[in-house]
Amino acid sequence: MNLNHFIPILTGLLHLSFGIYVFSLRPRQKLQTLFLLLNLCIALWLCIQGLRGLFPLEYRNLGLNITFLPMSVGTFISYLICKKMENVGQKIPVWILILGITGFSYFTWACFSERMVVLENPDTFTFNFSVNYHLIIYFSIFWVLLSGWIIFKKMLLKRGNDRVRLFFVLLGSIVGLPITLMFIYLLPFLGIYKAYLSSLGLSVCSVCWAVAILHYDAFEIKAGLIQGRKISFINRVASKPFLKLMRKLDPMRFVQKSSKAKEEITRQILIQDFHLAENTGEISVDERAKILSRRFGKYFK
Repeated sequence: MNLNHFIPILTGLLHLSFGIYVFSLRPRQKLQTLFLLLNLCIALWLCIQGLRGLFPLEYRNLGLNITFLPMSVGTFISYLICKKMENVGQKIPVWILILGITGFSYFTWACFSERMVVLENPDTFTFNFSVNYHLIIYFSIFWVLLSGWIIFKKMLLKRGNDRVRLFFVLLGSIVGLPITLMFIYLLPFLGIYKAYLSSLGLSVCSVCWAVAILHYDAFEIKAGLIQGRKISFINRVASKPFLKLMRKLDPMRFVQKSSKAKEEITRQILIQDFHLAENTGEISVDERAKILSRRFGKYFK
């Protein structure tokens, strides 16, 4: 198995593993299910690219054509994630569902009837473009641009934690779309067929979207880290960058949330000091200060 087969299979399995990991985290949200489905589509798309080279020659044109099917589903799922990021219970417009189902049905027929592209070289998988190929690219771009527009509008209206979460979704789309488009659409016009390298952009997009889905409350996560509670690896890594972005994107809300968190810490210190003074009256103020410093010092690092 050469690199052209190995790399897409490996990256596909990594995407699948990442989707399963995010899905397994508790408490589970509906968005985590959609994220798993999105990564499943990406994994299928990449793995088919790697495995089609192992197909018998007479089936390689079919293998090439069905490669594009997960693309039409994945971009629609990305739209659903963006639409439900603000409100999971929000209903999808009927015209959107009709357009999505119609497009998916048509491209399913085009892929399995081998009308998406025409294989030119079964060894290198170079192909000739068709109208259907252009259609599925524009169909996918439509969902990504619509998703980006929805997120951008919501980001202007939202405050604090929600604004930063939406920013991560938008950042993932801005990074992922150009890189993916370059490798699956622009470079093939120049005779360069390296679609699996689009996983570079898709990986960045997946990580950004995972942070947006899982980072439900930045200050609560920070408090959990300080207290030593079990926090997911993604939230542990993203905690500081997330808070820095909140300071930049919504400084007023950051100050409000930070002040509230400090007030809660101060309240806990006063309660503990009261209990120490009441239950151990002979302990001096200096001794109580040392005990409180050991217990709460980590909050002021």
